[in-house]
Amino acid sequence: MKILVKCSIVAICLGLILATTTVRAADDDDASKNSTSDKKDNTTDSNGGDQSSKEPSPLCSTCTCKAEARTFDCSSMKLYKLFNMSDWATLNESGVATETMILSRNGIPEVPQLPKFDVKVLDLSYNNISVIAKKAFYYLKDLEVLDLSHNMLTRKTLIPEIFEGSYNPDEYLPMEKLRVLRLGNNELHALDPDLFEHLPALEELSLKENVFKIIDQGSSVAIGSIVTLRVLDLSYMELEELPKAIFHSPQGLNYLNLTGNLLAEIPEALDYTINLKWLSLDENPIESIQGEKVFPAIKTLEYLSMSYITPLKVIGRGAFSKLEGLKEIHLCNNPELTHLHGEAFSRASPDDPVRMEWPRVKQLYLHNNNLSMLDSQLLARWDDMEVIDVRVNPWLCDCDNQWMVETLLPIIEKT
Repeated sequence: MKILVKCSIVAICLGLILATTTVRAADDDDASKNSTSDKKDNTTDSNGGDQSSKEPSPLCSTCTCKAEARTFDCSSMKLYKLFNMSDWATLNESGVATETMILSRNGIPEVPQLPKFDVKVLDLSYNNISVIAKKAFYYLKDLEVLDLSHNMLTRKTLIPEIFEGSYNPDEYLPMEKLRVLRLGNNELHALDPDLFEHLPALEELSLKENVFKIIDQGSSVAIGSIVTLRVLDLSYMELEELPKAIFHSPQGLNYLNLTGNLLAEIPEALDYTINLKWLSLDENPIESIQGEKVFPAIKTLEYLSMSYITPLKVIGRGAFSKLEGLKEIHLCNNPELTHLHGEAFSRASPDDPVRMEWPRVKQLYLHNNNLSMLDSQLLARWDDMEVIDVRVNPWLCDCDNQWMVETLLPIIEKT
């Protein structure tokens, strides 16, 4: 009897233990399900909305929406007008995050005011745009790069009001974040003097391949007013000269492209480019750099290119002597260049006029010219060079050039 009672008690205790374990397992399973459900409920898209509950935008069927790249690409889609507000609204409502919007290579003739997007880069290049609405980009508060190149914009249609932004107590209706503006290859011959008054953060401006011929007073005021300017492209604009004071205010300018113009001498405007690092004067009809027509003191300049200049014949004494920081120079494909003076780079030391100083040039490109002589004193440290290119010149084989064979050639073979 005692044994039976004990067995019954053990059985009852075991049953209680099993029941308790089952209840705990069920509770754990419910907790796990609840946790999974919570995770599903908390799954949102990059804009903070419930991605599963949002309908895809029809625009993503017409164009390409790249979620990972945060890009809306509608280039080369034969669009002859931009989408209307209701179409744009579907893109916003779909929750697609768009930081880059590409609308290039279509037939778009005008740009209306665009709706609110978190766009940082807007590409409207290669269209037929001749009209842009006032405050067209007002709601694009994060816009940093705007490409309007290869369109049909004129001085009359490109007005300051296009770039008006929202109220700011310190600036005049600014687009606060726009840093890069590309206006190349339009039908511009001049600029409104107040064109950039709403762009206080503008750092890079391209006007290339607009036929200006001269930069008139209004255009000079417009460019000169961009005090934050760092990069300026004025290539292939058929410019015969630059206003002397055009760079007086944007003294932070460090990149200037003047390729393919009609400049017959080194522009005096370079006197004000005190922080310039990169300069190209390729394809300008400059015949010589000598006498008073040499480069001014741009101590920060590191890169200089003067290539493909058909009339260039003479580079004289002191041509580059005031370019103390020069590291790389391209003097290439100048078929008439016969004379490169041995003191083109050197200058007298300000501390000791008897002692000569040279810029620490690391890369020298002299190929495809008509040079027959190269002075061994042109630069100080040939053995410290990274690149020396003197190919395709009719070098004379005489005593004056013997150093090229004995000293320069072994250095070239090492670089």
